[in-house]
Amino acid sequence: MKKGLLTAVLCALVLSACTTPGKRTAIGAGAGAATGAIAGAVIAHNTGGKAESGAIYGALAGAALGGGIGNYLDKQAKELAAIADVTRAEDGSIIVTLKNEILFDTDSAVLSYEAGNTLMDLNKVLKKYPANIIVVEGYTDSTGTVAYNKTLSEKRAKAVYDFILNNGLKTSSISYVGYGVQNPVASNATAEGRAKNRRVELNITANKDLI
Repeated sequence: MKKGLLTAVLCALVLSACTTPGKRTAIGAGAGAATGAIAGAVIAHNTGGKAESGAIYGALAGAALGGGIGNYLDKQAKELAAIADVTRAEDGSIIVTLKNEILFDTDSAVLSYEAGNTLMDLNKVLKKYPANIIVVEGYTDSTGTVAYNKTLSEKRAKAVYDFILNNGLKTSSISYVGYGVQNPVASNATAEGRAKNRRVELNITANKDLI
């Protein structure tokens, strides 16, 4: 097979991925196709086969896998968006943002009653997606010392982590981390900005081997 035909096939795969419902599905399928093509070509070369054929088969498999992950995350994001603030990172992962004023009292890492209701609703959705890889991330504003804020953010992240695990969540992987004042989403110079920076986020990706 000529290189030009191989290039055309790969381009067609990526373009077809872009017509798949859901932006992240398209990204996943396109990235999967490209990665699969490279891997397929290498495998074919190492085993004495034609690199072109290996690339095509690899691209097809990679596109299917990437699209599967994209669909999985797209569907879940829509369900989670009905409960909390949801955005998508450039890598396709889901970011669920929980505001601290809903979760905790000032300087406290004890979940409020309202937080329990919100987290129970989130857990009902998360339980449907056992291939999830979840990192619970805690953040604060810049008020107080860096060391104090890091400790507080970690305690708050752990409180959310403990709650969803203790309420029956089954997942591929879950962990927690406190970032303190790092990664602000707004200016700490205003009360409004500081309120936005005080948050707990669930960063959700997926274990492709379980989808």
